[in-house]
Amino acid sequence: MIIEIPKGYVFTKKENIIAFEENGILKMYARHLRFEDLMYDITYEIKGRERCYYCGRKIMPNKITLDHIYPRSLGGPTIPQNLIPACKTCNEKKENMTPEQYESYQKLQEFQQQKEFKQDFESVRVFQERWLHILPKDWISSSKISDLLLWINLQDTSTDKYRKTDEFYARTKQFPKPIIVDCNGFVLDGFTEVLYAKNNVITEIPTIILENVEVIFKWPKEG
Repeated sequence: MIIEIPKGYVFTKKENIIAFEENGILKMYARHLRFEDLMYDITYEIKGRERCYYCGRKIMPNKITLDHIYPRSLGGPTIPQNLIPACKTCNEKKENMTPEQYESYQKLQEFQQQKEFKQDFESVRVFQERWLHILPKDWISSSKISDLLLWINLQDTSTDKYRKTDEFYARTKQFPKPIIVDCNGFVLDGFTEVLYAKNNVITEIPTIILENVEVIFKWPKEG
């Protein structure tokens, strides 16, 4: 997957450069990785901060939110392709609907119809956990666990995230979300899923590969 990166883009925090665009490649310093913050900032740079995508209303920049088009609860990743600026009202109204579900919901004019749709949505949501049928197929590939690169040492299995991953995999035989890696297989998101795979001798894991993102290990000078 190729993500859009504004030409000349630079992301800083506390006067330190965290990431920058170079020849169409987003380069990130491993020591300062803030993957979600970076994806949010890039999305705002590309799609703006002042207008809701769903209702079209102009919003104060400090009131805008970012909606996961494919919900996070269904494995939707935090990448620009899956983020859209939205007002708080529309974001809350969409809840955990898929794009197709929300489009159908928006076409309903009567309150009773909307209410019935929401009731039906709640009744089928549990079946939507099989996210491989929800996310676009061309987003996802598969990586061998042995090929992945990690900056942190994965050990802790006592976290709530690990417990939920264990429960989800036991119930569905799938991971709750794909992991995200850079062009060299460096894990950017999905550390708990990688740990679970290692502990349970699972050799491959669903992956979103960001082909124009690269983690680098030459530390920038501190600001």
